[in-house]
Amino acid sequence: MKSLISALAFGFAALGAADHAEAAPLNVATDTPLIDIPFASADFLDLGGFGDLSILGAEGLASGTPQSGTLSLDVLISFDTTDPAGTIGGALFSMDDNGAFLDGTLVQSGFDGDILQLLFGNLTGSAAADFGPFALLEAVFLFPALGTDPLSQLTDATTYDVFGTLSSATPVPLPAALPLLAAGLGGLVLLRRRS
Repeated sequence: MKSLISALAFGFAALGAADHAEAAPLNVATDTPLIDIPFASADFLDLGGFGDLSILGAEGLASGTPQSGTLSLDVLISFDTTDPAGTIGGALFSMDDNGAFLDGTLVQSGFDGDILQLLFGNLTGSAAADFGPFALLEAVFLFPALGTDPLSQLTDATTYDVFGTLSSATPVPLPAALPLLAAGLGGLVLLRRRS
């Protein structure tokens, strides 16, 4: 019985710790088409604990989908600076000479070392059908460099030099943890009853 109580205590502790979201690498597979962003400026403002990061007018070069003339991208994200991963929201806007190219809303964020990962869904625009349901923006902060977990390292009123890629993305489903936990606890109960 002590084993079962201990297992339940650890399970509830893990659920309680999940209340504060932590960013981690996104589990997505990327593919073409993609938009290369060789250079952009990202501006960050801390407005009393509310962070605003914007990339405006970044030039992109699309491959795997037709682009007409110049491609310009805007990325706008905002978050509570005390919990960036748990409160982040944002949008992607882009246009070429024919109008809306690829627009979307932020559905998930993460980081892989010093690479900020932003997953956009609800895609619209002329390239939306080529990208599919999701597009992943991976941005690297060149100067000043930020290191691991870029959102927590941002400094108020600072402009950052960044580069990145925006590619078609397919989320890779994670194994369902709750059925595994239930099966494990059920197994403990059965073993306990046998002895």
